[in-house]
Amino acid sequence: MVSCGRNLIDFANVLKAFIGSFYLSIAYWFSQCGLALSLICIVVIALATDYCTNLMIVCKYEIIDRLTIIDKDEQDITAEEKEHQNKERERIGRNLTYAEIANFSLGKKALYVVNAALFITQFGYTVQYIIFLGNTVQSLFPFGDKPYTNTSNVTDDGGLYPVVDNARVTTSPTYNLVVLIPIPFFMACSLLRDVRNLAPISLAGNAAVICGFFATLGIIYNDFHVADEIEYFKWAALPMLFGAVSGAFEGIGTVIPVEASMVGNRHMYPYFLHLTICILALILSSLGISGYLRYGHATQQIIIANLIEENDSIFLTIIYTLICISVMLTYPLQLFPVIEVIENALFLPGKIFGPKTLVVESVNGEGGIQEASETDALIKDKSKVGLAVAVPKSVSAWKRNLIRLLLICAEVGIAILFKDQYAYFGSIFGTIGASVLGYFLPPLIHIKLKRHQVWWGITALNVFLLTVFGVIGGSTSLGLGIKTIVDRMINNK
Repeated sequence: MVSCGRNLIDFANVLKAFIGSFYLSIAYWFSQCGLALSLICIVVIALATDYCTNLMIVCKYEIIDRLTIIDKDEQDITAEEKEHQNKERERIGRNLTYAEIANFSLGKKALYVVNAALFITQFGYTVQYIIFLGNTVQSLFPFGDKPYTNTSNVTDDGGLYPVVDNARVTTSPTYNLVVLIPIPFFMACSLLRDVRNLAPISLAGNAAVICGFFATLGIIYNDFHVADEIEYFKWAALPMLFGAVSGAFEGIGTVIPVEASMVGNRHMYPYFLHLTICILALILSSLGISGYLRYGHATQQIIIANLIEENDSIFLTIIYTLICISVMLTYPLQLFPVIEVIENALFLPGKIFGPKTLVVESVNGEGGIQEASETDALIKDKSKVGLAVAVPKSVSAWKRNLIRLLLICAEVGIAILFKDQYAYFGSIFGTIGASVLGYFLPPLIHIKLKRHQVWWGITALNVFLLTVFGVIGGSTSLGLGIKTIVDRMINNK
């Protein structure tokens, strides 16, 4: 029986995987698309995300069942064979990746598509966190009472533009220096090897997010009044809203690693997922409605900018320092899939820096993990040994650590380049992750694996999701998002 503490730890990781910093931009998208349209979009995308995420877990265990089946009648299976089957199920369940699920069901090309989409999406999310931290920390510094030239807001022609929309001249260090503040913490967290080891960070991050959320609502409703010209439907920005809200449900890239980390408790993942989606939908809806009603068309990309304009207090500084901490604590979990993709490409057996011989992990009798070579007597089917292989322990730790540190340095450089495009940057990468990994591939994989085992209505729903949400919604949102962000950068907005 799993303890309450273990349930709490696993739920914390699931929740932290789906909620990051983007909820602070949702009011901006309400101002771009209208109150009713935005609320409908949140509900629909929450339902689609929950359904498609569960499809991935169903497909994972369908593959595990096929790989570990024993071609005998149940009464003829020996105790040794049953033990071997259970060990193989645990090994594969722990190490099987999203890319391998796609490869098994759709072929080699799907593996490359998943790895590329995972890397781009999660890399984009983590860059977005760095942008958020840089802009928010700058906005929390006191503003000067006299003209003050800060190189972070000087354009090439000598003019000034704000670090965040409508910001006043700040006494903070330059943005390029501010973004370096959390980097030592990020680098330290990147060295952790197991998702479950991130549980204390996730618990602290969740607490900070919830406190920040309620504090933000409290400040919004202090001296609350409804802004003029509230609109309900604005269709022009709907594709961007689709990507933004999809991006706000950030967990698609971490579904498989988080579920795999829940050793002995994986059966609880669907329940934790349902609860997480409900919590996040409520947070997005309440903050989006409240922020838009309060600030109307003046709502900023990060609502903190609106609050700081009206409230320059120590209390507000403390609250948004807490939110910055929650974002810092979200970063490590979102970085994990990026690290997994890179390390698998570089360090698995037969890869560029990996060993030439195949070594896989198996589960020992005490439930721990030990290395087993392909000559291990327990591994009877050599054709399945290469599936769900972890990076061997023989790979030097310094090589893996160096790759992780270089990855973070690259993210900092990109965050400096796109520092004024937070909301649009999130929409683009949310679109890539949700359309490919969330709405297109899970229904397609499910159709491939189980179309003859399920009601035809399920298959019809899958076709609808992968076509309308995955292809049409994804391509439209991505195209408009790229055009918008290029235009804004050209115009220095």
